[in-house]
Amino acid sequence: MKAIKRMSADFRGHFRRKTADAKDLKALAVPSQPLTDKDVYRYRKQRGINLGAWFVLEKWMDDRPYSQAAAPGQSDHDVAKGENAKEILEKHWDSWITEQDLIWIVDRGFNTVRLPLGYYHLYKPLGDDYLRRTDFEGLGAPFEGAWDRIVAFVALAEKYSLGVLIDLHAAPGKQNRDAHSGTSAPEPNFLGNMRNEEVMSQCLRHIATTFKDTPNVVGLEILNEPVNNRGLQAWYERTIDDLRNIVPPEFPIVIHDTWDLNWYSQLVGRREDFVVCDHHFYRCYTAEDRAATAYEHAGRCKAEYLWMMRDGQTKSRGSFMVGEWSAALDPASMPGDWNELRRLWGRAELEMLEQTTASQFFWSLKKKPGDADSGWSYMEAVEADVMPDWVGGVVGQPTKERPTWEVRNTELHKALEQHTAYWQSHPPPTPREHWRFTDGYERGWDDAIIFAYFGNDKAKARTEMGYEQRWLFSVLAHHIREKGNSQSTWEYEDGWRQGYWGAMRVIG
Repeated sequence: MKAIKRMSADFRGHFRRKTADAKDLKALAVPSQPLTDKDVYRYRKQRGINLGAWFVLEKWMDDRPYSQAAAPGQSDHDVAKGENAKEILEKHWDSWITEQDLIWIVDRGFNTVRLPLGYYHLYKPLGDDYLRRTDFEGLGAPFEGAWDRIVAFVALAEKYSLGVLIDLHAAPGKQNRDAHSGTSAPEPNFLGNMRNEEVMSQCLRHIATTFKDTPNVVGLEILNEPVNNRGLQAWYERTIDDLRNIVPPEFPIVIHDTWDLNWYSQLVGRREDFVVCDHHFYRCYTAEDRAATAYEHAGRCKAEYLWMMRDGQTKSRGSFMVGEWSAALDPASMPGDWNELRRLWGRAELEMLEQTTASQFFWSLKKKPGDADSGWSYMEAVEADVMPDWVGGVVGQPTKERPTWEVRNTELHKALEQHTAYWQSHPPPTPREHWRFTDGYERGWDDAIIFAYFGNDKAKARTEMGYEQRWLFSVLAHHIREKGNSQSTWEYEDGWRQGYWGAMRVIG
């Protein structure tokens, strides 16, 4: 009880500072009531996988689309400049990810996919002027069929209760030095280039407008792995503010931490709207990575890696995800059977991420057929028993009928008696308002039931709360807007938590 009360102090202090009257609550992430399908998709725990090398090509994952690319033959830009680009791209788009892949994904317990896109994939809806004075000027035609396929894919994913995180992977002028940011140019030229930033704004605004009311779009990641510089935070903040003119504060906007988790998790934690900090977790690139064995890396998942993740989780107030991770290690770290060592490492990562993140996405679903790479391809990792065949937690919806209101009220009565008795013997320094506990318990119970029974007959994994702290912040804001603020709003929070977990115990 005392721990809960201390945790609630953050909420009480925030509302005393920020919500002196109802007008101030309009800026908070206050969801529509009652809880909707959009809320469930966006606030649930997202066990996800990346659809890498689909719309944004990556040669190391599948080199076949590069067969007629212009030199140096490393990027989407090179493919677009080559021969028969439209035919090659559309053939790849139609074969790389199919409905059968979605069935495979949900059968493994994944409930969300991360979909990397480039700004040039919006050529059809935005036209020739959109690409003017960018690297892709005059190269829009090969991408003419992309946008319709993207929209159709999101609709198909909903058929399987799959969420989709839209990831802007390639920005105008490119945002990092890698070819997966759109071109083979050696240096990024996105931030600070007015035209490139203008085009990026058009791109993000169109994506936001298209998908703001689509239930299974769980968010928009506005820039993947940008090079960090002094202008990045300001660009993030301007862009989020701009997008909030289109999407409501409860629509998740994701920012990459550019491997400065400490800074950007705190930035996210200070925000009142639904913004998520994305960290990418790999241990196969640096000299320090190569100097450690798989056993040492796996051990650190219970020590310094775990502490780093928990720090990000705490500073972001639970709005924390790992948008990319894999079972890959450098060969120098694997002096032995590679699959055994990848199994040790990959499963240690997964256990750590389950404890510390609200969302996590393995990179990636697949590689080119014949590339036996159990470090980067989840399909191959399952085949090699490197990664588990099931990642979805509890299988299926509860087998019991939904608990009746009578059951809820019985459990509420017991919880309220315990709550009241405790605070009678431990008087709080603030006036008691146990009716807030009751309101919170009922809401927490009802939320748990809606989450647990969510999904259609094609969904295999049970839905559970992921962004619990953000959701609780939202429903508490709604409670204050409806019932007024006081120093006893912690009782609502206490009630919500007890109601949520009380329902979870009953349904099993």
